[in-house]
Amino acid sequence: MLTRHFSCSVVALLAATITTVSAARLYVSSYAGTITTLDLAKVGNASYQLARLDTNNGCSPNASWLQIDVKHRNLFCLDEGLTVGNGTLTSFKIKDNRNGSLSTVKHTVVPNAPVNSAIFNGPNGTQLLAVAHYAWALTTWRVDPATTSFNHLQSFNFTQPKPGPNAARQAAPHPHQVLVDPFNKYLVVPDLGSDLIRVFYIDPQTLQVSPRPSINVKPGSGPRHGVFYNSRRRSGISRGEINYYLVSELSSTLTAYKVFYLPNNGGLGFTLLESSHAWGSSNDTVFSGNAPAEIIAAPGAIANKGVQLLISNRNATFFRDIKNPDPKNSTHIDSDTLASFTILKSGGKGLQFRGLSPAGGSFPRHFSLNRDGSLIAVGLQNSGRLVILDRCTHTGKIGSVVADFEGLGQVTSVVWDEPEARGDQSHHGS
Repeated sequence: MLTRHFSCSVVALLAATITTVSAARLYVSSYAGTITTLDLAKVGNASYQLARLDTNNGCSPNASWLQIDVKHRNLFCLDEGLTVGNGTLTSFKIKDNRNGSLSTVKHTVVPNAPVNSAIFNGPNGTQLLAVAHYAWALTTWRVDPATTSFNHLQSFNFTQPKPGPNAARQAAPHPHQVLVDPFNKYLVVPDLGSDLIRVFYIDPQTLQVSPRPSINVKPGSGPRHGVFYNSRRRSGISRGEINYYLVSELSSTLTAYKVFYLPNNGGLGFTLLESSHAWGSSNDTVFSGNAPAEIIAAPGAIANKGVQLLISNRNATFFRDIKNPDPKNSTHIDSDTLASFTILKSGGKGLQFRGLSPAGGSFPRHFSLNRDGSLIAVGLQNSGRLVILDRCTHTGKIGSVVADFEGLGQVTSVVWDEPEARGDQSHHGS
């Protein structure tokens, strides 16, 4: 456990005087097979503290991904099954007690290597959970949000005619993410093995999904994760101004596409806008083995210039011998990076690299932002650590580590559970 004071720009500090940061819980999954409940409490006026509340072993042996539905108090966990021949899907009810413990509702065997999921909210309270399986499949599940029980709907097993350019990593399809588009019509699935963005139309009435034409990306690039940006939210412009930003693991690139919708629910079209290194403009040879993992569009405009994209970069220890986040530990550490870009124009084209920040340790596999974007939770797989970084929402600058928790095993994902998001103002930590 670590308690730290945080620093930011003068503007953000002034904003902090009128914005109260409430305590939050975080759920952290690990390849050790655990889900750890952590409490993030604000201590005094300018410091945070992380404390363990609970550990759940119901998603073993290799918990790989968490999907939270804060509104309905539901948590879904994927077990990748690295040490066995199958994966599992487990649903939990989040107990609103002081330790935020989890009550198992359903646990079922699924095809091997589930690594990512997304929730589609349909009409009349219906809900679909879509799961991407690295072992070449997509599955869908009908969820009862009231109980968090689920039932299998469909499975799609992908094939490809031959290995991709990177034979070691592209011998078969490898879906790595599933994402719902901004207009709640399609599932979008980057396939690292096939160099495709697979697209599925969602029937809102039946929750059945059906494939649409896939989108080809650069051969050998290995698309991993993407994020949509809808500029309409900022400027009120038309549906056509939607962009998709893709990080590709094998080529270590960030690629921007303009998105257009085909008529009659016929699918999506992508027009290439630009591409850059996922680590920005550095020429340091340390990035020769860089493997980007996650991309997020951070909330809020950055000093009226645009929206910020954040990318976690693994296996590229750019920051050497930095101060240990634990003030009681004098041993300095090395760190991989978070890269920051700004989308400069309302239409999306025009990415500006803003810089690199320490991720807080090794292999930032996953990270997520709190509701207002002022804090970043980074799961450091090889360090076995979760760190909380402060972020100035006005400038986008990533600051120092404000809280830290070690001994979590190989961290794979982290999700926030904030009082404001669940409509509960009674949680103040423990």
